[in-house]
Amino acid sequence: MTSNRIAYTTFVAFVSVVLTLVVVNLVQGNPDPSSASAGENARDEAVYRLGQVAEHNHAGSCWKAIDGVVYDLTEYLPNHPTEEEVFTRWCGQEATSAWLDKGNGRPHSPRAAARLEDYRIGVLEGGSPASATPQAETVAHSTKPVSVDNRLGQMMLGLAPGNYLDGTYRGNFIDRGLIQVSLQFRLEAGRIKGMSYRHLFYRDQDYLKMNDGAELYPVLRQYQQITERLEGEPMEAIFRLYEPQNVVDDIDGYSGATLRGAKVISAFRDGLNRGVYSW
Repeated sequence: MTSNRIAYTTFVAFVSVVLTLVVVNLVQGNPDPSSASAGENARDEAVYRLGQVAEHNHAGSCWKAIDGVVYDLTEYLPNHPTEEEVFTRWCGQEATSAWLDKGNGRPHSPRAAARLEDYRIGVLEGGSPASATPQAETVAHSTKPVSVDNRLGQMMLGLAPGNYLDGTYRGNFIDRGLIQVSLQFRLEAGRIKGMSYRHLFYRDQDYLKMNDGAELYPVLRQYQQITERLEGEPMEAIFRLYEPQNVVDDIDGYSGATLRGAKVISAFRDGLNRGVYSW
């Protein structure tokens, strides 16, 4: 009887050892992806140390680390709308804070975020390899003023979403008895379609009558870009024009920041308040 117990105990111990070895082998054969060595990540990208990024710290070779991702922004530098020194002061550095706050608590725009992805070259060692392009709308744990983009949802409450019917709308912005901006646009399932100017007048300048040789023609082109880039967008996209430089391109020395985007917003809202002009 005693020998049987010993045999049984030995068998149980043997089985336990075998099972343990099987489990260990399975674990070693399928390591946790998070334990991968430097140089490997989910997107098969290059992995850089911060010291390597720091070597590219001037206009001739400008790398930046943003939210765990490394970008080579050298070719983009001539196209950046600010002075060169504003851009280059973050070359060779971890620049997430500058990305999330370009001044007065304002992050870069969604359009800038999409453009940034074109310059992605790898990830930062010890950063977040799976991190997507930084989002302009979110500034986590920030005590700074909320950006315009973050206010869109709140501002839409004033538009009573869902109460506007599909159809064509017309609206105006009037200052001191003069129509400065007059718009026509359609709504289709809450999205902006076919937006155009019926009137665009400011300081004795009738923009819609300008030819392409006029000094202010680039400004007219920027206003036209507004209609092009809001095409098919939801109604709340109109509020991006509180920062029009994030919507239009700089043209021939004219900055998008010079546009009176708030006037276009007012004309748009006037059209909504008037109701459907035609079906």
